[in-house]
Amino acid sequence: MATSPPKSKPKQPENKPLSGQEKPYLPYSQVLREKFGCKVYKVTLDAGFTCPNRDGSKGVGGCTFCDTTGSSSRAQNRRDSLTEQIQKNIDRMRARFGADKFVPYFQSFTNTYAPPDRLKRLYDEALSAHDDVIGLAISTRPDCVDEAKLDLIATYKRPDGYLCVEYGMQTIHDKSLALVNRCETYADFRHAFELTRARGIDQCVHVILGMPGETHADMMATARALSDLKPEGVKIHCLCAMEHTPLARLYERGQWQPLAQADYVALVTDFLEHLDPAIAIHRITGNGHRKALVAPRWLTKKFEVLEQVEATFAARQTRQGSALQDSPRKAPPHD
Repeated sequence: MATSPPKSKPKQPENKPLSGQEKPYLPYSQVLREKFGCKVYKVTLDAGFTCPNRDGSKGVGGCTFCDTTGSSSRAQNRRDSLTEQIQKNIDRMRARFGADKFVPYFQSFTNTYAPPDRLKRLYDEALSAHDDVIGLAISTRPDCVDEAKLDLIATYKRPDGYLCVEYGMQTIHDKSLALVNRCETYADFRHAFELTRARGIDQCVHVILGMPGETHADMMATARALSDLKPEGVKIHCLCAMEHTPLARLYERGQWQPLAQADYVALVTDFLEHLDPAIAIHRITGNGHRKALVAPRWLTKKFEVLEQVEATFAARQTRQGSALQDSPRKAPPHD
């Protein structure tokens, strides 16, 4: 009986990104390893939330870039319980990356959009799902937290654990937020940021480069605003169109064009040069799910983009925060 030849392993890129200690910016993975002494990975979750920008309480249709999964990684099955999602994802991450400890990441949609008693049940289940879980990461909209919810989240803070609220700020410019149907403002973010900081909870702020109508100066103003605020982390995305989104329809009609790869590489390098070097960089390119990504398709070349950013830093002989050293600090403008 004939047998099939063994499947070859996928070819790895010839030039891998630099290790954490060598990078010209502060990688999130390095911060986690220094704190916990091992390799830590997030496991993404879909806890069945929706969003006030979808259910009509603030808007309908969601942000123009947000897909039907709520910007999830699609690495989970919503029909599974949280415990099942965590256990399956831990098995996958351990086998693929050799990870040692794990942080359940409430990712899909708005993960504080429920009464505190429901949130407590979900967060408790996630923390108890596996012995190697060391904390929580909670992604949400700034306009969906309040004193009671943040008081609850603060109870999960441990000296030897991990706790972070990830806010989708996207930009400091209200005109841009309105163009993507965000239905919230920079003032909403600042309010949530201060409430969260007052409770000693770490924060990661999501930003999007290439927002409609934004100039280079607009995006650098966002970087400088974050440098002044000094959140513990920042996650940088390129505006992209996912299938079945309003942005994808604009792209298909020729009414929106994404950034080219070379332009994004230069832009994200500029952004990092204007960002305080003590801020951990969770991500500098979001790759979306390749089957659902409409544009730009170069986002699937994650390692290539990382290498090009590092090469740009090397050519410039700069690193994270370089642009802040010799220039006066002014309050950044916003709309």
